Amino acid sequence: MSDRWERCRELTIMLSAIGLLFLMIHSDSAAVNSSETAFQTFKSLQGKWAIQSGGKTQPIEMTYEVDSKGSIVTEQFGKELSVIYRDGQSLLMTHFCNAGNAPRLRLRDSSQPRVMEFETFDVTNLKSADAAHVERIIYKIVDDKKMDLEIVWLEGKSEKPEKYTLTKI
Repeated sequence: MSDRWERCRELTIMLSAIGLLFLMIHSDSAAVNSSETAFQTFKSLQGKWAIQSGGKTQPIEMTYEVDSKGSIVTEQFGKELSVIYRDGQSLLMTHFCNAGNAPRLRLRDSSQPRVMEFETFDVTNLKSADAAHVERIIYKIVDDKKMDLEIVWLEGKSEKPEKYTLTKI
């Protein structure tokens, strides 16, 4: 009876290990596919976009360009520049802000198609821990010619969202 019990226990351990390995492989490939899909989406935004906020068209444009042999996408928002790029399995963004700091953001996993949310993981040139900086940037692709953009600022413990609608020119 104990020999049978021992074989059952070994089989359970082996099946658990195989299941865990499958989950690890699957989650890694899902992360790669998610970041690669998002990166390809950013590449497809190439061109100029009109910006609306509060029902008014802004005097600046958003411009997306694919550069460095397809390894980066630049986003020019007025005089601010963001660079979107792959780093291993992650999709990262460095946002060079008019506030004089540069948040580095990472794409979060999302179960919503055509929604890409970046979250800050560190900020360079931040004057103090409570200084205002971009905390999150959320892109909602409506269709090939329209997207919603939300930029969430953090100052101290207060969040302040800015909402925009972009239309391809």
